[in-house]
Amino acid sequence: MGLIKVMDENLSNKIAAGEVVEKVSSVVKELVENSLDAGSTNIEVSLVDAGIKEIKVIDNGKGMDKSDAVLAFTPHATSKIKNENDLFFINTLGFRGEALPSIASVSEVLLDTSNGIDSTLVNIKGGKLLSKTEGTMTKGTKVIVKNLFYNTPARLKFLKSYYTELNGVVNLIEKLALSHPGVSFKLNSDNKDMISTSGSNDLLKTIHEIYGYNVSKNMVYIEGSNNDYDINGYVSNINIVKSTKKDMIILVNGRIVNNSYVNKVIKDAYHTYLAVDKYPIVVINILVDPTIVDVNIHPTKQDIKFSKMDTLEDILFSTIRDRLMNINNIFKAYDETDNYVSNEYSSHVDYSVNEDLVVNTPSVEKQVIEENKMNFFMNEDTTGYETVLDTNLEEEKPSLLHPIGLAMGTYLFATDESCVYMIDIHAANERINYEKLLNALKEDTVSTTSMLFPITIEFTKNEYMIIEREKDFILSLGIKFSEFGVNTIRVYEHPTYFKEGYEEESLRRVFDLIVSMDKKFDRVKFNEQLAINLSCKMSVKANTFIGPLEQETLLKRLFKCEFPYTCPHGRPTIIKYTKYELEKLFKRVNP
Repeated sequence: MGLIKVMDENLSNKIAAGEVVEKVSSVVKELVENSLDAGSTNIEVSLVDAGIKEIKVIDNGKGMDKSDAVLAFTPHATSKIKNENDLFFINTLGFRGEALPSIASVSEVLLDTSNGIDSTLVNIKGGKLLSKTEGTMTKGTKVIVKNLFYNTPARLKFLKSYYTELNGVVNLIEKLALSHPGVSFKLNSDNKDMISTSGSNDLLKTIHEIYGYNVSKNMVYIEGSNNDYDINGYVSNINIVKSTKKDMIILVNGRIVNNSYVNKVIKDAYHTYLAVDKYPIVVINILVDPTIVDVNIHPTKQDIKFSKMDTLEDILFSTIRDRLMNINNIFKAYDETDNYVSNEYSSHVDYSVNEDLVVNTPSVEKQVIEENKMNFFMNEDTTGYETVLDTNLEEEKPSLLHPIGLAMGTYLFATDESCVYMIDIHAANERINYEKLLNALKEDTVSTTSMLFPITIEFTKNEYMIIEREKDFILSLGIKFSEFGVNTIRVYEHPTYFKEGYEEESLRRVFDLIVSMDKKFDRVKFNEQLAINLSCKMSVKANTFIGPLEQETLLKRLFKCEFPYTCPHGRPTIIKYTKYELEKLFKRVNP
């Protein structure tokens, strides 16, 4: 007798549940997506003990008749695809027919549904049908899932803590609400209201309902298209930063997806605008022909493959970058915040700015002013530098800001008619030099200077081979050298943009960067990184006095930059104090 046997249906469903139902939020996701596919406009989710004891989802969708109410729990039974060709035209969130049987195999499920004609109540426990009776719903569906993983104790043991499971559901409902602003969502946990959205079909209003006033007024609308993709949504300006990428919400035809490469493209669009370890808030919907994407990769359907990734990268990067370049990004020192204490489920407060982006929101009884704890510390060597600011300006317009004076040798105070500004002189000078270097590196001709005393640099054998291989490129940078012994070169000419006294360090930075890129060498990325590396050394340092003329020059050149608001590392160059904020601080006006 053979050893191979066909598994019974209940066992196979439990195995499938291992992929589809990993935690409480997995169950909620599948049930809510079914509600959305049913055309619901109101969805209510209620949890008991973070969903471990009970999950209830009620919607006002089209519901099911008596036969479909039972058939829905059969493996691979679905109303969303009928043949293999439909896999190329998937326009629904679910289609695999795995979720309901998988959930029912590891819990007790009550399904109460009505299509407006028939009302049916189905009770299933451990994958077995216990009863089928008349239901109570008039239109729509109510699903109650009790005692999750009661019959698989190993899975139950690996559920996270109460707060972790609850936080997972909160994050999920927030994303679903943002992906479907025309649907009203309500989340309740142990009789405590957690989330409520209006279903107004206004994405910015939904962002306000999820994240709050300070975030919504710092969001900017983006829109772009090419032959393959249409994109639209909201991205945060540089005043809103997050420590993780969990608030980078990407939708493809309304489906929440998690694609690391798309996240990278969006982060690259903020390059030099945000610090390396900071992330923006984005809600972007990518509209695309279903035939050029594949969502049938994993049972969770959150991973996705694009057949034309290059065109998506182009439109995403250019649309976000161009929009950021054309908005006011000056940092404000203070936030106006509602009298509200953020809890661990919804910590959405950062920096605020740009009043022309403020949305109309209901007034609150009391507002307080809270100072931002903005930590932009960087490990910088502040010794051994000199202040060199070229003040030879030709026919430049006067600065819009007038310098007042320098505080602590680091912060330049300036003013206009309505605000006071504080400028970090190192960060500002770094931005100026970064853009100057970047433009110089793009030029076809390079101005060079010969060295009276050539610089000798020794490499390892592997490094020397890379340098020899990239010799033509190095010469195009204006660096001329010759072989000088074993694995050693002698540099006798370099570009004029190298800072005097730092020629050897600048050369080593160039060679180190070339070696580090090796076979993944990209000229654009090389120019960016080299400009960042060299601009720091070329810039006036903290705790350095600069005179009135140099202060005026710094301001003029800063605001001639394409993006004057941050240094190349993403730290702010300038922070604004409005007159109203100052008067509040001095108690000249009522809060």
